[in-house]
Amino acid sequence: MSAFRVAVVDAFGTSFEFTHAFGAVGGEVIQVRSTAVRPAGVDPVDERAFARVLVHHGDLDLLTDQLAALDPVAVLPGRETGVELADALSARLGLASNGTALSAARRDKYVQIETVKAHGVPGMRQLRTGDEAELLAWHEQLGGTVVVKPLRGYWGAGVSFCDRPRDSATALRGLLARRTLLGEPITEVVAQEYLVGAEYIVNTVSCAGVHHLTDAWRTERIQANGVRDLVTAQVLLRSDEPPVDELLAYGRRVLQALGIRYGPAHLEIKLTPDGPRLVEAGARISGLPSYTADLLGEGQLEWTVDAYVRPDRFHTRAGRSYDRRQAFAWAALVAPSSGLLRRYRALDQVERLASFRALDVLVEPGSRIAATTYDREYPVTLELSHPVEAVLQRDLNTVRYLDGPGMYEITP
Repeated sequence: MSAFRVAVVDAFGTSFEFTHAFGAVGGEVIQVRSTAVRPAGVDPVDERAFARVLVHHGDLDLLTDQLAALDPVAVLPGRETGVELADALSARLGLASNGTALSAARRDKYVQIETVKAHGVPGMRQLRTGDEAELLAWHEQLGGTVVVKPLRGYWGAGVSFCDRPRDSATALRGLLARRTLLGEPITEVVAQEYLVGAEYIVNTVSCAGVHHLTDAWRTERIQANGVRDLVTAQVLLRSDEPPVDELLAYGRRVLQALGIRYGPAHLEIKLTPDGPRLVEAGARISGLPSYTADLLGEGQLEWTVDAYVRPDRFHTRAGRSYDRRQAFAWAALVAPSSGLLRRYRALDQVERLASFRALDVLVEPGSRIAATTYDREYPVTLELSHPVEAVLQRDLNTVRYLDGPGMYEITP
């Protein structure tokens, strides 16, 4: 097709790969930054890869005019931080859009679950509050474990698992005294019932309300460093294995309730004794597509290109099952304490595993290491892949055996 331009709001991290995905079919990407300051925790990108870079300084009319002059054929979010601005710009420019009526539901954790439930989709019990007494009373009445987290957080930062009402109150006080990763003040939190069950990831791309499953994953978690459910691995599922069909049927209802008609979505769903329940949804690309091209032939990146610039191709193929070429898992190590990292003691054993594919050391020896409590504190991540699923699972179990206090030499 002829040359065209697409605008991506906050094309950092995985979403920077849109420059290659759209480029492969003759497109250029305009980077639209939602703020003048790069979002906290994201690495810089090579801005030479973009056709243009625009920055939102708070004047939406001005930004709309600047973008309109570049004549993009689509505007989509790259990260969580870009969801609402992408909705506003795409709607104003008359492009394929999810609109702005439900933008808050696609970003605010509390509004999201309430919106889903209002559309008849089963969802968890929750409370939005900045009042300690109200939270204490609600947790006392609910009983059990409660999860307290920021309304507009991401990466799992600031999430607390609270077994007692006084633990919830402590978590609330802690959050009110800090800011989100985006630098936003926290005046209220969302408290949610703790969902018991295995957690899954369902990644989709939508075009004109047709929702296509690109990949599904099972998450593995441990209890460590005061965190009840710390993610240690994500295992790519076959499209034909349970409970993918059940998760997708539920996920489609969530997408419809949240008004997601175009673009990628990342759904985190727990399969509880009462059925699937949404943990949270992101109206943007997952962090996993970099693995899917060689494992599945294509993933969210490629399907998103079709949804926006080759819709006929999207609709012709939508609904087809993906073909997992071999078993694959992303995994992470969990540092048990904080201090100065002297060395890793068993990474060589990890590298000798039959399914070992790649390893990324995020905290080098000689650097400060933090006890892992959320996604941005992993000291090491790795990829495992093997034709035999049982071998992959054995090696995942071995990684967990090797990881722990014995893996690290740390000076307090």
